[in-house]
Amino acid sequence: MTPNRRVSASPGEAATPAAARRGSAPLPRAQSAPPRNTRSAAPPANVRVTPAPGTASEPVEGRPRRRSDLGVGLHRWLTGRLALLRARLETPLRTAGRALVVLACVAGSVAVARLVERHVRTSPAFATREIRIEGRARLTEREVLEASGLALGRNAFETGPEQAADRLRDHPWIASAHVERRLPGNFVVKLRERRAVAVLSLGALYLVAEDGAVFKRVAVGDPVDLPVVTGVERERFTADRAWRTSLLLEVVALLHAYREAGLQRSTPVGEVHVEPDGGLSLYVGGDALHARLGRAPFREKLSRLRRVLDRLAQDKQEAAYVYLDNVRHPDRVTVRLVGDPLSDVAAAPAVGAPSAAN
Repeated sequence: MTPNRRVSASPGEAATPAAARRGSAPLPRAQSAPPRNTRSAAPPANVRVTPAPGTASEPVEGRPRRRSDLGVGLHRWLTGRLALLRARLETPLRTAGRALVVLACVAGSVAVARLVERHVRTSPAFATREIRIEGRARLTEREVLEASGLALGRNAFETGPEQAADRLRDHPWIASAHVERRLPGNFVVKLRERRAVAVLSLGALYLVAEDGAVFKRVAVGDPVDLPVVTGVERERFTADRAWRTSLLLEVVALLHAYREAGLQRSTPVGEVHVEPDGGLSLYVGGDALHARLGRAPFREKLSRLRRVLDRLAQDKQEAAYVYLDNVRHPDRVTVRLVGDPLSDVAAAPAVGAPSAAN
């Protein structure tokens, strides 16, 4: 009987009790279990070790150290915010830059313009050398220059053309004005003066132009040898603009038709009287013959008046008044002769009556 002996396995072999009892062969060396102390054991050369998430990997030979996921995310967030901020600030900054460039250009232009203006306003090259006035009839050259603000020797830019024209239009005798500046120092002034055709008696005397406008009060030196318009109600004249305009235009039309009828030279009009009913009467000639015309139209009435006056001149007679305002019989003329004992209102046919003329 063989005594029991203890069999110990070699360091590379591990025999289990069951295998020993069965008498099986030991495991191959390549398939033996790994050693228990894994800390000192190095991994095989063909095995790649992947670090766990969240841990920094050991540097691999020939490759840089990788960033962690947190660092990569923070970097991306900062990069995105910076890009967004740059995109938001790019347009305002670009606009502000352009605005600064424009402001600089404007400031430079203003400075240059001021320098140029100062030069032209002080340079003797732009002194006024000639002022030509056209359309002047009643006003003197001195009156026109004083009204316009222009003067020889004065800088041409001191008074502009529009400014001079506005000053001229403020003059009562000037109906319209146009001023042209021709550099370096010439001006052309074109005027249209008002022509007074009547004098309006309205508490004071006022001049009436040919367009029916009352443009100034009669002063020393103004024409006074004009027909005087009387009988105008002052309150209505000042309050009712439409009536005032219509009345004066009717008076101007009557005076124009009187001249066309050829009566102004032989028997000039001395007065135009406004009757209470709105009709018009004339006082003409040296004897102030009263010719009542009524309302417009006046052309035919003035034609009959001329025939009456010619007939009286042939008969060497004088009339006290002539009425041509018969509404029912417009072709009839009522005439009262000087010294006639008949009634002041004597109506007669146009032909064949001793106190009437055609």
